[in-house]
Amino acid sequence: EIESSLLNEMVQHPEVKQALNDLDINPDDHRYLCELLDPDNGGTVSAVDFVHGLHRLRGDPRRSDIVNVNMMVRAMQVSISETHMSVLEVQSQVGRIERALALTAANRMPA
Repeated sequence: EIESSLLNEMVQHPEVKQALNDLDINPDDHRYLCELLDPDNGGTVSAVDFVHGLHRLRGDPRRSDIVNVNMMVRAMQVSISETHMSVLEVQSQVGRIERALALTAANRMPA
């Protein structure tokens, strides 16, 4: 595992910049390498994530890359919408339970 701070320092070295350029990694991506290669934002990049991430960053984006991201975003939108509907249903059920409990408590109070 590579700490993000170490990776940020390494990217500043001319030899590393040249190696990234030789791999056809866009120079604009160099400063964001940690964010791009750390899939879980855990502050470290595993060797596997590093290699796979660099492979994905090589060259210009292809149309298939853009379509793939678009499809993933749509799938996330559907999932978020479904989660939102579930949350609304739970809120409704909680409201019904609260009202039922309030009625039960009110009926138990002596007049």
